[in-house]
Amino acid sequence: FLYLGMEFLPGGDLMSLLMARDILPENDAKFYAAEIVLAIESVHKLDCIHRDLKPDNVLIDADGHIKLSDFGLSKKLDMDNRFQNEIRSFGNNNNLNAKGTKNLSYAQQFSQFKSMKSKKRRAFAFSTVGTPDYIAPEVIRQKGYGQEIDWWSLGVIMFEMMIGYPPFFSESSTETCKKILDWKNN
Repeated sequence: FLYLGMEFLPGGDLMSLLMARDILPENDAKFYAAEIVLAIESVHKLDCIHRDLKPDNVLIDADGHIKLSDFGLSKKLDMDNRFQNEIRSFGNNNNLNAKGTKNLSYAQQFSQFKSMKSKKRRAFAFSTVGTPDYIAPEVIRQKGYGQEIDWWSLGVIMFEMMIGYPPFFSESSTETCKKILDWKNN
């Protein structure tokens, strides 16, 4: 048997709160958005992407503060797994070595790229995961994405807190994804 002892969070989740209230007052929405920003930042500092940020996964404690949950779809970014176009981009912007000589070799560029602080480097994931209403266009396009997808999800949550429904709501997940891909017009 496997038993999990977990903290009791009597405030429920943000989705239940939204269902009970329909929309949140602006100050409440700002408060929850600010706390979610801090939570996302903590996840990203660990070089991870949550990938399933939605109101159901934002839990509320007895004091009204939030905690992120459900890290089942989260991904640790492999900071050593770089893509050539990223390295080339780095090389184009930093093509002088210590002596001022131009055009570092590919190996030198890669070495410098790997030695950068992880917060300045970029890694990608490719799996199509998440909940359709909160999924970022980069995930749907399947060309690679990074931590920015969590910020997209936060924007959708903020919209939902203030308006009462997600911005790309449709009757089917296929239609939702089409609207997200054409987000500028929807």
